[in-house]
Amino acid sequence: MNASNAPDAPDSDRDGVPNDQEDQATGLLRPDGSAGMAGDGNGDGIKDSQQAAVSSTRSQTLVAGSQDGKLIPDSNARISKMEHSAAPATMPKGMEMPVGLTSFTVSLAEGRSTESFSLYADPALGATGYWIKDSAGTWVNLASEPYGGKVASEGGRTRLDFQIQDGGQYDADGQVNGSITTPGAVAKMPLSIVGQAPQADTHGFWY
Repeated sequence: MNASNAPDAPDSDRDGVPNDQEDQATGLLRPDGSAGMAGDGNGDGIKDSQQAAVSSTRSQTLVAGSQDGKLIPDSNARISKMEHSAAPATMPKGMEMPVGLTSFTVSLAEGRSTESFSLYADPALGATGYWIKDSAGTWVNLASEPYGGKVASEGGRTRLDFQIQDGGQYDADGQVNGSITTPGAVAKMPLSIVGQAPQADTHGFWY
């Protein structure tokens, strides 16, 4: 084990988030309602700072190669960056991004062309999904049924499940290269708008 991924290194799993930040992640509540382990944002019993496919900040936890928030066995997906930035100046009417953009870069598991993700967030944010612009500049909710995703509640957190194809329109580099980069957002839209969308292609919003 080299110095850069030793357990006591500043970022031992090399996911772009320092250990001390990951260790502050809110743990999922246990089934009996008791507090989970701090620094274990997806509730799998392993600190996120020691997992290359799980990356946490104090407010959010991202899982790459995820099945309902837990790592797919034998997946070797790796997160190399997760960061927050300010919300764009112009957004669709009614859209709120309480924590701004949540962008990440992930190396896919070998042999996979599409990767599955879970993103845990504070339910107080009221998030209705993980929103990202498509190739036409429309904000769409990948964590919704038309896009093969869902929003769930687990351990006192909101879990956003979604998929992104390598080189597809939601992969910012646009190349099939074994890596996915996405500038999306944990955001909410009023149910009066989202809930009345009559068909799949109206789950996007122009701005």
